[in-house]
Amino acid sequence: QDSQSPLLNKICTNTTKNYTETSNYSVYLKNLLTDLFEHAPLKDGFWNNSVGQSPDRVYGLALCRGDVSKDECEDCLYDARCKITRRCNKRKATIWYDYCHVKYSDDYFFGKIDNLNRFNMVNMNNASDPRRFNATAISLLTDLSKIATDTNKNKFMFAGGNKIFDNVKNVTIYGMVQCSRDLSLFNCRNCLHDAVRALPIFKGETFKIGGRVVGASCTVRYETYTFLNDASKVLIS
Repeated sequence: QDSQSPLLNKICTNTTKNYTETSNYSVYLKNLLTDLFEHAPLKDGFWNNSVGQSPDRVYGLALCRGDVSKDECEDCLYDARCKITRRCNKRKATIWYDYCHVKYSDDYFFGKIDNLNRFNMVNMNNASDPRRFNATAISLLTDLSKIATDTNKNKFMFAGGNKIFDNVKNVTIYGMVQCSRDLSLFNCRNCLHDAVRALPIFKGETFKIGGRVVGASCTVRYETYTFLNDASKVLIS
């Protein structure tokens, strides 16, 4: 069983201890990953929980992208559950796919912004009229961040949309923002604010036509092609 969602990255935190296959931690972790896999697709793509007793208690969460179906969410988490233990025997790890991510730790982390487990991805092509392009992309992501943190508009801390950049050349910028739903609205807002500022285009270092900051707590992304699966989830156009 292989999902349609490519593996983006994994971070196995090096400072932490390993665990062995026969340890309590390993047993608790397997139980936790099963719990996340079973519940997240049924709970609108998010679930967090903890399993076990101290000092081997393990905390974890699973989050699917806000526009993917229950089946796509399930397929992605199936891959994540299998690969995270195969590729990592640390007591803290995060794995990201296009459609989902899974994080676990031996420390309580729910509700806290995690900027350590975060990375950038960029499209290699440059924009024409780069300064205006950057400003349009940032404006779109800023607007989407407001929607994602407005409880009247949605309860999923997710928003997608687009803005026309060039009518003549038919260039539209598409964007998406999402927070992990263990965060408060305040922390989600701060996480997205920081993530937008971590984009290379925000600093004016590059003028790439696509990019994202992918984190354990939140993700922001813009492209010049549609990448969201469910048009009904697009809130700005």
